[in-house]
Amino acid sequence: MNLLMNLKLYLGFIIAGNAVVVLMIGAYLLRHRYEEILRTFFQGRCLQTAAWIIVLFNEGVLDRVAAAFGNSLFFAGFAMEACALLQLTRTYTLRLRHYYQWITAASIVSFHLILFTNNDLNLRVAFAAICLGVLLLLPVFRMIFGTGNSLLMRLIGFLYLVVIVSHFGRSVSIMLLHHAIDHSLFSGSFVTSLAYLTLNLSLILGGTGFVLLLKEVTDEKLLNLANHDDLTGALNRRAFFERTQSAIYRHGKKQQPISLMLFDVDKFKLINDTFGHDVGDRVLRSLSRRIFGRVDAQHLFARFGGDEFAILMPGYDEQQSEEAAEGIRAEIAASEIHLPDQSLTYTISIGLLTLIPDTYTDTERLYISCDNALYGAKKNGKNSICRGHYPNER
Repeated sequence: MNLLMNLKLYLGFIIAGNAVVVLMIGAYLLRHRYEEILRTFFQGRCLQTAAWIIVLFNEGVLDRVAAAFGNSLFFAGFAMEACALLQLTRTYTLRLRHYYQWITAASIVSFHLILFTNNDLNLRVAFAAICLGVLLLLPVFRMIFGTGNSLLMRLIGFLYLVVIVSHFGRSVSIMLLHHAIDHSLFSGSFVTSLAYLTLNLSLILGGTGFVLLLKEVTDEKLLNLANHDDLTGALNRRAFFERTQSAIYRHGKKQQPISLMLFDVDKFKLINDTFGHDVGDRVLRSLSRRIFGRVDAQHLFARFGGDEFAILMPGYDEQQSEEAAEGIRAEIAASEIHLPDQSLTYTISIGLLTLIPDTYTDTERLYISCDNALYGAKKNGKNSICRGHYPNER
């Protein structure tokens, strides 16, 4: 079998593979219609698959109508795939959406001007390659260099970079190095064959990588929901105790102190009874925002339920924890919740405990000891700090 037939067969496999992916994603979307990221990627892949079908049925020799329609589908499909990738990086905004709409429209209009005024094959192929590469530049940059991105996302970013390099390299080869291209994609030209083989292989792997990336992002969302409180965004009780146990182990090995702070809102039941639970929720959200603004990245901030919160401060000794607790108490006391006809002020009471953990340190006993200190702060008149002590008996 000659190279011409091999390339045709290869393109058939590319189309069939993309069609299978489109069908599977489409079947999934029938019952998950609100998966916006996957829907955007699905639509982009549908357009790209349709464009390849046009190329196949024209046997690579695209007349003006086929070239206009096929390349328009490619531009739109790549733009939608780029938007889906940006959504995965959590950097997609309405402004970027408008940017991709404009750049896609400009690419299509410019290509049509070249097609129907000059119709130089080298020029239109080079221009299309540049446009497709430009559409992917921003998401690839953010996938590779974005802060906190996973190894998988960076790897897929480099894979998409292969696509961009392939597009730009083909354009340079045609326009600057004057490598003439054949009028058929299936003519057997080594440069043309290599470019399209690389592009199609990268597109297949990119599609597989996208699904893996989407699963990774979904798993992160599920884990976040499982570990955090919906109302305040703080850790929940289970996640807090799991991470506290790890912190106890780490700092026990280094013989470094840890401090635990428990606090709740004074007269919170009265706030709910007087102003309603909606205002009570506003108090809890306002309180949490202020706490998030004061704690360090290594601190653990959790809501145990109701109006009870906890902060674990690894590495903080008695003086440091006292200063942190007093700063939080003073800031909360000075804060206000603005209601339609008045301003609501509230205070918190804090129980505080510091120790150097060892192999016998138990998180439950640590919590109970700090909770007793919180009860002491309540007895002292509220809006105060009471330090507790961890029992030394084994």
